[in-house]
Amino acid sequence: MFLFDGVTTLNALCLIIGFVLIGIEFVAPGLSAPGITGTVFLVMSIFLIADTIVEGVIITVIVVIILAIMFFGAIKLLSKGAIYKKIVLQDEQSIEEIKEISNALELLIGKEAVTITDLRPSGFIEIDGQKLEVVSNSQFINKSENIKIVGIQGTTLVVSSAK
Repeated sequence: MFLFDGVTTLNALCLIIGFVLIGIEFVAPGLSAPGITGTVFLVMSIFLIADTIVEGVIITVIVVIILAIMFFGAIKLLSKGAIYKKIVLQDEQSIEEIKEISNALELLIGKEAVTITDLRPSGFIEIDGQKLEVVSNSQFINKSENIKIVGIQGTTLVVSSAK
């Protein structure tokens, strides 16, 4: 069944599925499968619809324009409103809060603790019942090893093996 001049229901369905899948990829990037599958559907529909190279080029240009509109629409949607508030951190830390954190971390310098993950170079330790993210000073440290806190970089503790 032709919807209009050479476009069947299958061709239109391939176009729609392609645009929907790429739209999903725009809103939830990193999944890859919807983007790749959507691209395959769009390319397949262009080959099914176009009878000549000129038609193929024209349809490709139209598809690219529609994708650009979808992309900028997704950017606008994600940069405002409820979705934006869910994916972007709204709280700001003041200089005073950062100084307080640094002062609290300085109290830990010289203490020993145990790694709860491998440090390559970052990982986690447990000290005084608290789990903290740390960075080793340029060496790999295995899980369950004793470490010593030797310094601070910004708001991150720097550790070395206690051996």
